[in-house]
Amino acid sequence: MKFLKYFVLATVIVLGIVFYNFHDSAFEKQNQYVSSNSCIQCHSSHNKAVKDSLHSKIFHPFTSKEQIVADFENKPDFVNFNVDEIDAVIGGKWEQVFAKEINGELYPLPAKWMNLTKEWVPYKVKQWQDTPLTQKCNGCHTVGLNKKTGDFVEYSVSCESCHGPGQQHVNHQKMQKNMECKLCHSKTEHPKKDIIVSYKSATCGQCHNRGTEKVNKYHTAAQFNFPVEYLPGQNISKNFQATTPENDKKGKNWWGNGVSKNRHQEYADFAKSDHAKSLTTLREKVNKMCQNPVDGSCLKCHSADYRMAKEEEKPSVEEAKLGITCIVCHDPHALQADGKKRTPATSCNECHLKSMTKKAAITQKDHIPCDSTKVTCADCHMPRIVKTGGKFSLRSHAFKIIPPEATKKYGMPNSCQNGSCHQDKSNEWAIEEFHKYYDGYKQTLSDYIKNK
Repeated sequence: MKFLKYFVLATVIVLGIVFYNFHDSAFEKQNQYVSSNSCIQCHSSHNKAVKDSLHSKIFHPFTSKEQIVADFENKPDFVNFNVDEIDAVIGGKWEQVFAKEINGELYPLPAKWMNLTKEWVPYKVKQWQDTPLTQKCNGCHTVGLNKKTGDFVEYSVSCESCHGPGQQHVNHQKMQKNMECKLCHSKTEHPKKDIIVSYKSATCGQCHNRGTEKVNKYHTAAQFNFPVEYLPGQNISKNFQATTPENDKKGKNWWGNGVSKNRHQEYADFAKSDHAKSLTTLREKVNKMCQNPVDGSCLKCHSADYRMAKEEEKPSVEEAKLGITCIVCHDPHALQADGKKRTPATSCNECHLKSMTKKAAITQKDHIPCDSTKVTCADCHMPRIVKTGGKFSLRSHAFKIIPPEATKKYGMPNSCQNGSCHQDKSNEWAIEEFHKYYDGYKQTLSDYIKNK
């Protein structure tokens, strides 16, 4: 009897494992989103860093008044809703939008709080009930959105937003680590690429990009404000019609010089920048001030996949696939391997310090005429010319100096009078001082390159 008892128990365990793995294989055929809760066990430090970031705070169901930064005690008459009507909260750093659920769909209520100026402003007053979040927002504000049903797996931006659906990865980890799975899977080899790890800027561009994509929904055309069913590692679909200076007829999104005026366009600016072209530039040896393209010394500043690869897997100039991408300056997990945060100064100096020093030696002038202890690289090369929260508060990602003439010609902020710099001086003064310092500087560099 004792033998029979253990035999039955063993049979149940084996059948359970077989059923588990049959069920598992069904999931593998259709990889699914599992939410960041499934990632915590193995990736606790990364998960904590992401949870501390703005990405994880961008969209939440309303559960407590502590989530609200808006002043509901002193609201103007056009704020015609109360806290008890809110079902979801969007944002909170620059601005805060509130959503109400109607027949299973969330819609933005017709006023929003501007956190920079501490004031209420009207928001989509006439068309707020024509703005379903499923089509307008949730592709970037949720994880695992089903475009047909509007259902999603997780609020806000999280692990699978950048790594794709994680069911296969979780299943394989269970097979390798769980005791009941290891009975049968101790020698099973699982694909190394069961989760997406991509260094492409398009992974960020799926959301940091403004445009529309039309798809068939219930046999009718529906327009979404994000790339539909995008997976990290892919290029942005050709079906996604991004806003461009050419199709921006009203001048809402772009300045007259083709640089972004509106937010959510970082990818569009970056894609046209010299950073994005850095690998091509290296191969073509365009910059004569650089050394010959020696793999290690040059690729670390010209290739994201070189920088991110393990030491024994570093690609050569011919093998590298990507130039500088977003993750070179923006750590997607917020922290570096040593637990420290990256800063603009360390990110820029890694690659540009030698170049600036060399230029200073050639021109006999400092890189900038201003006090370097008070001005950062980003202040001049990434000026705050992008609107959010009703103000110019976000940095440009075009990596261009915006000269004072641009203010006179296009009515836009410039690099010299950006933020608190030289705001007490006139634009005419800035134009004169800019040319006084940089005209000779540029000519000296140009002559040096020609004569080299």
